[in-house]
Amino acid sequence: MRTIFRVLVPTSALIVFAATTALAQTAHPQSHAKPSAKSTGAKAPAAAIDAKLVDPEMKAQKKAATVTVKVTGVAIIDPASVGEKPKNGQGHLHYRVDDGPVIATTVTKLTFHELKPGAHKIEVVLAGNDHNPLGPQQILNVTVPGSTPTNSH
Repeated sequence: MRTIFRVLVPTSALIVFAATTALAQTAHPQSHAKPSAKSTGAKAPAAAIDAKLVDPEMKAQKKAATVTVKVTGVAIIDPASVGEKPKNGQGHLHYRVDDGPVIATTVTKLTFHELKPGAHKIEVVLAGNDHNPLGPQQILNVTVPGSTPTNSH
């Protein structure tokens, strides 16, 4: 045989609770988080990046290139802070000039100095905590003026 327990709450207690909750929300609206896409049933924005060169001609004259990146749909975090374990909605950026080493970082603005004259390719990739690409990537091209070195024998 199953026993059913009922908890009766006086109506006056519910009214006081509701009034207190409403007052707290009015008095401190900034203390309440906005509903997440998950809690509202809305779809979270897809991970995306928008990389741009800052003042490309002026920077190229100084043998430099500055990249700014706007990231959406992913929280930028240091992968070392989570033991480099992949987690949905988290990532960081990888930058690489030409075939040079990959710079893994959380910074969204990075300047490359001492570029040699000629054409350069700057690759920006959104990567997961485990450093695997999450998909979004962009290639930016910059040309540093000046004579390109030649190999003389």
